[in-house]
Amino acid sequence: MWDSLNLDLPSPKERWVLELTGVKEKKYNAPTGEQADSLRPLRDTGPSVPREKKIIAELQTTISSLKEESSRQQLAAERRLQDVVQKFEDEKQQLIRDNDQAIKALQEELETRSNQVRSAEKKLQHKELEAQEQITYIRQEYETKFKGLMPASLRQELEDTISSLKSQVNFLQKRASILQEELTTYQGRR
Repeated sequence: MWDSLNLDLPSPKERWVLELTGVKEKKYNAPTGEQADSLRPLRDTGPSVPREKKIIAELQTTISSLKEESSRQQLAAERRLQDVVQKFEDEKQQLIRDNDQAIKALQEELETRSNQVRSAEKKLQHKELEAQEQITYIRQEYETKFKGLMPASLRQELEDTISSLKSQVNFLQKRASILQEELTTYQGRR
């Protein structure tokens, strides 16, 4: 009954609209005492209804455009975030690929060096064997030349020494072979 009473006071909705639009509130003279009792409810047929509707429509349009702008900004921020995340993921994958390639290159280089070491060791062993064969051959030549010049006891002593030296050489060759196998096994574990 009192909802449609026009007391020349702004309704809460009007106050809110006035605050949003920046219009200063008018000073209203509210009826007091007997005047207020004698007032009857009136219909709201004043010119303020279209004005209020217009303001409400404008506010709704503003709210709608602000919501759209907020939505656009949020989508743009999400796209930027996705771009940054994708960029970091791409960089991470590139670093992983680079690291894998570096590890592979190092492994290949290690394998190449290991093969070179094995090859050099075989060559060295072959050279040592050739040197031993040459020494044996030269010794045999000298033995043959000096056979007639040497007394039998001295020759026997020298032959015993040569046999002893040969057995020591054989022992050392076996020992070198064992050490080589241990070195190869050790390098294979690393």
